[in-house]
Amino acid sequence: MNKEKLSIHFKSELQKIDQTANPSIPDQKELLYQLLQMKAERRKKLMKEIILFVFCALMVVSAAILAFTQAPAVFIVLQVCVLAVLPILIAAEKKRHLGECEVERR
Repeated sequence: MNKEKLSIHFKSELQKIDQTANPSIPDQKELLYQLLQMKAERRKKLMKEIILFVFCALMVVSAAILAFTQAPAVFIVLQVCVLAVLPILIAAEKKRHLGECEVERR
């Protein structure tokens, strides 16, 4: 009997939740507004990323020019080190890229 009361109580509570949980469906204007907000947010993030990229690129170029003009030997050693590490980075990137595109079949 206790189980029956619990079951009835549980069903009534579930019905209350169903009655109060009616989600509001947004109209076309609200959807367009949300879409515009998302596009604006994405545009802001892209601009921040572009500004950061340009800043970093300018720093790298200025450091390379400074190294080349002030200490050519350091510049040459740096170039040799980069050429030595470059194949390792390329191989790692290819391996990472292949891992992402791999699809398991069952």
